[in-house]
Amino acid sequence: MLIPVGARSIAMGGASTADVKGAEAMFWNPAGLAYSPRAEVVFNNMQYIADIDLNYLAITYNGKSIGSFGFDIKNLSFGEIEETTEEFQDGTGNTYSPTFVVVGFSYARLLTDRIAAGVMAKFIHEGVMETSASAFAFDLGVQYSFGKNLRLGVTMQNVGTKMQYDGRNLEEARPINGGSLIVDNGYYKGIALKSDIPSLFSFGLNYTVNVNEENNFMINGAFSNFNDASDQIFGGVEYGFKNLFFLRGGYNYEVQAGSDQIFGASFGAGLSYPVGGFNFALDYAWRQLTDYFDSNHIFTIKLAF
Repeated sequence: MLIPVGARSIAMGGASTADVKGAEAMFWNPAGLAYSPRAEVVFNNMQYIADIDLNYLAITYNGKSIGSFGFDIKNLSFGEIEETTEEFQDGTGNTYSPTFVVVGFSYARLLTDRIAAGVMAKFIHEGVMETSASAFAFDLGVQYSFGKNLRLGVTMQNVGTKMQYDGRNLEEARPINGGSLIVDNGYYKGIALKSDIPSLFSFGLNYTVNVNEENNFMINGAFSNFNDASDQIFGGVEYGFKNLFFLRGGYNYEVQAGSDQIFGASFGAGLSYPVGGFNFALDYAWRQLTDYFDSNHIFTIKLAF
């Protein structure tokens, strides 16, 4: 649920709470959906870790006075994993593929010329073979503009039900009559513990410097408090030329992680160009993993109408 989407925001270290707009806002701050174009389609692919891919699709519609609406779906692809058991530790010859899907519906609108608010309802489903767990959650967000250059964003994300795995893979056949010469098998079913979904509160600021008509510079900062992890501080910058070409950089700092910090620096670039009756944008981001795995590569394609 916490794996980010959107190459622009990732390249800026994840510090997008205050300024994110359009379809990507459904992940970072649903209030930003209020600033989406008339209609937008976004596809995102991340090469995560250990051959795991994250794919994301979002569709939005801006109804102007009635607000903006959005639908998104996020899926983790693990590929085929070889099945092993206590008896066949080198493999049974069968494979399985875990599932992880998040489906969300969002709504946002401008409350005033300075304030935007948004809400997202999401359904989360995880499954491994014949065992699965599901949950429902909500995101709430607000963005406030102090004027032309300074913006504030606040979000509360993944507030919802607990998850509990259930299914046939929790069942196990065991003898029920001890040392009898005739062994009768009984079925015992384990009960998985209920677990909280990873919730967080985020606060962010954005400051934009318009150097001249062709060049602008953006500075972002954000802080997040998690219910299951240490606090994190995010920082990012973006340089834009004629609103056509962008260079970005950022850093993600885990306050209490020390040498166990997973992610670090990030960099990226983007192109945005009008084609016919729509606008095409392509963003790329690279995100550092400090140990064990290769760094992440993220591509995002946007079509705005």
